[in-house]
Amino acid sequence: MITKMRSGRFTEGKLLSKANIVNTIIIMLLLSSLDAIAQSEEPTVNNPFGIGARTMGMGGAFIGIADDFTAIHWNPAGLAQIRHFELSGGLSHTLLESSSQFTGSSEHEVSESATKPNSVGIVWPVTSHRDGLKLAFGVNRVQSFDGRSILKGIDPLDGFDVDERRRSEGSIYAWSFGGAGYISRKISLGISLDFWSGGQSQELDSLAIDTANVDKELDNLSFYDTIDRHYWGFSGKAGSLVRLSKHVSLGATITFPMLLEINEDWTQDTLIHLDDGTKDTDYDSGYFDYDIKRPFEFGGGIAFHLENLIIAADLRYADWTQTEYSEPPAEDVSNEDFDNFYRDTVEVRVGSEYFIPAINSKVRAGYMRNPIAFDDESITNERDFLTLGIGTLIDEVLELNAAYLLGLWERSDDSLRQKHTSHQVLFSFAYRY
Repeated sequence: MITKMRSGRFTEGKLLSKANIVNTIIIMLLLSSLDAIAQSEEPTVNNPFGIGARTMGMGGAFIGIADDFTAIHWNPAGLAQIRHFELSGGLSHTLLESSSQFTGSSEHEVSESATKPNSVGIVWPVTSHRDGLKLAFGVNRVQSFDGRSILKGIDPLDGFDVDERRRSEGSIYAWSFGGAGYISRKISLGISLDFWSGGQSQELDSLAIDTANVDKELDNLSFYDTIDRHYWGFSGKAGSLVRLSKHVSLGATITFPMLLEINEDWTQDTLIHLDDGTKDTDYDSGYFDYDIKRPFEFGGGIAFHLENLIIAADLRYADWTQTEYSEPPAEDVSNEDFDNFYRDTVEVRVGSEYFIPAINSKVRAGYMRNPIAFDDESITNERDFLTLGIGTLIDEVLELNAAYLLGLWERSDDSLRQKHTSHQVLFSFAYRY
């Protein structure tokens, strides 16, 4: 038996006919991988998706504001501020552009777009009185796995001519129920319970040709790999919101650890062509269940409410080294990987909203940094986003919002450079009466 890679993780496979070919397979799948640096990353770790067009237009800085349905996600204590029934929903459209380049080879670009629901929910004031209980229920898209990448050229690490394509799609949605109320004139508390569910599909299609005759018997190798994952989990969040004065509010949140169950189906299909015209094949498949325990996450925010202007800033902290598998998903993965290859992160979000009375509309702008939890020297630029937004109120009951997010991040080492650009547009409405 040998070990082979399953989308960046090793699993047992059948022994092929020639030992030197086996070694070639292992080397090529390790070094010629499109995302050799990052493909061992756990995709459910620190991979948030923005919720709410108004919020994201402000760079996601909403913990200290939290005055609409999306408060159930950002800070459930903010639900206490809502005095009228609210029905809200939204869509997101994302265009992801990826470019990869081996040292000395041409750059290759590919893009992937997707339009999916972003959030939908209701807020029900049990009583219209300011101090009454406010309840909310809805669903939010909390993680996205959409992406596509391509790599073509001579890998300087092993000399093979590589043509490798990856594609991933899917989402995790959080079905949430929350409530909030005031415990004093200036302080509100809230809590939300979340049921996570979703799925992810991954494909890897790789062809490597031995044009430099690195292996005396190998002509080319093709490798096709698929993984389908299904996710279930429960989590919860508690929040507080304090109105220090007419112009300043503070918010704080705690997201409790979550046990996320993963069911995984995978297949591998390898085809080897030798110089003498013969070929060898290997096919394997399997099913695997395991859990991931995510750590505590802490958030804090401040908002300044001026005459026609709101300025807000948030920080969110998590120590991803505390993540654990119930059972490692592959032979070369262990819980020690989280200690060795992950780090704690601090998300920074700042934004502003300006009301223009003449047109009864609001314009927004913001910035957010979402650091990559996988601690690797190849990260040359963290995930940075610039955001813009606009909103208007129609007939005092219908609010329409739109936002645009431009995201950039980059990785590179001595042999491979990867750049990612994200264009995200969100639309949302809120009807209140």
